[in-house]
Amino acid sequence: MKRIALALLLAFTVVPFLSAHEGHDHKIMGTLAAVHDSSVDVKATDGKTTTITLNDKTKILHGTMAMKIADLKTGDRVVVTATGGGKDPFVAKEIKIGAATAAKVTTKPASAKK
Repeated sequence: MKRIALALLLAFTVVPFLSAHEGHDHKIMGTLAAVHDSSVDVKATDGKTTTITLNDKTKILHGTMAMKIADLKTGDRVVVTATGGGKDPFVAKEIKIGAATAAKVTTKPASAKK
């Protein structure tokens, strides 16, 4: 029983270090919090904001249609495939744009009022 507990403890302490190391692609999903000339800030659902550098090799897609950096807008939902992490900054290989988040309805529709 002690061996199992030790193995689980070791697994849970080592896995975060292995999953965040550099050298492989990272998927960052969220909403664009800011768009700059050569970077974007992506706010994930957990509230954490990550700055991702863009370069001339970064592909920006909306479905299968190629887009430009100028087409990115704050509020766009994105999935970014990036290299880097750890000590190195994230550099986007590809940004896939989804639908913008819908505005919240603050009033009830006329049919709901009685």
